[in-house]
Amino acid sequence: MSTNSTFFDGKKHWLAPMLLLLFAAVLGMVLSGDINTDGNHTDSPLSASEQGNMKPIEAGVYDGPRSSDQPILRVPTHGTIRGRITSADWTIWPSEAVVELILIKNNSKIAQFACHREESNFIFEQVNFGAYRLKLVGDRILPFSIDVKLDAEATDIFQSMPLRNAASISGVVFDTAGNVAVNVQVVSRFQHELEGFYVVPQITTTDHEGRFTIDGVRPGVHKVFVGAEHSPLSKTETINISENSPEAFTQFTINKFGTASVFVNFVATTANDSKRFKKLRVSAERLASDPTFSLSLDVNDQGLAQFNALPPGRYSFTVYGGSIRRTRYTAAVIEGKNSDVKIDVGKH
Repeated sequence: MSTNSTFFDGKKHWLAPMLLLLFAAVLGMVLSGDINTDGNHTDSPLSASEQGNMKPIEAGVYDGPRSSDQPILRVPTHGTIRGRITSADWTIWPSEAVVELILIKNNSKIAQFACHREESNFIFEQVNFGAYRLKLVGDRILPFSIDVKLDAEATDIFQSMPLRNAASISGVVFDTAGNVAVNVQVVSRFQHELEGFYVVPQITTTDHEGRFTIDGVRPGVHKVFVGAEHSPLSKTETINISENSPEAFTQFTINKFGTASVFVNFVATTANDSKRFKKLRVSAERLASDPTFSLSLDVNDQGLAQFNALPPGRYSFTVYGGSIRRTRYTAAVIEGKNSDVKIDVGKH
């Protein structure tokens, strides 16, 4: 009895420390994650040293760009062309004025828009980018066209288009010898119903057959003559233009005159003389003339101003315009002959 009690007491002394050590080991494994109490094994996250000093990834956090926050950029490929047909109060509108939209690349009409006096606006929407031509057409109106371009920098274009009647005054001019008068000036003055109301005259010149045409004249009474604006060379014809009579023809006979070729010469010749010529004009004033006769013409690219119908007499030819000094030269014009005049000019 005493022997068994001694054995049990000795065993109790070493068993208690062993159980304590075993409990401590199991608890350490649970805390370190080597034992999954649910029966599923999961690796523990890498430490900073195991990742090569990389920042640890935080569970449940997405560090990449958010696709839903990125704007979707769409490059425009279409645009709008809109505009308005403009006209004067006296303009005779056709029953329908049509604006055509033409693709310049292949000269094809892709759309059209009909306008009226009461509704003169037009619009073309969802038009592909590209170069286009707007063309205004209609009965008894002058065709008018203008080019526009739709692109990313101009997606909404507004364009005005003037409507002008196709009414016209045409004719032919002869001299007293029966020859056609070439390159002579013809003037049409509109007679406004309000006294003292001035309308800028319409001016044209005859072609190589002595014919002329003045387009886009307004309805009403016109005074037409050959010559300069304030220096008629022929009798004056009174012509009436109306909606029912939109076209008129007339014929003029003028005296047999002389001609003059005025050459402008720059004293200091430069490479761009032709550009400077475009700014110059030459006037021809008949001296001691009653009534006064004067005529002014542009200088062409070769420095020539050609006067094809001047009454015989002495003239003062004056070159002016641009940056040159106003220069005069006196010469005679003889009936049926041409006078060559050379005028040297220089800068101020």
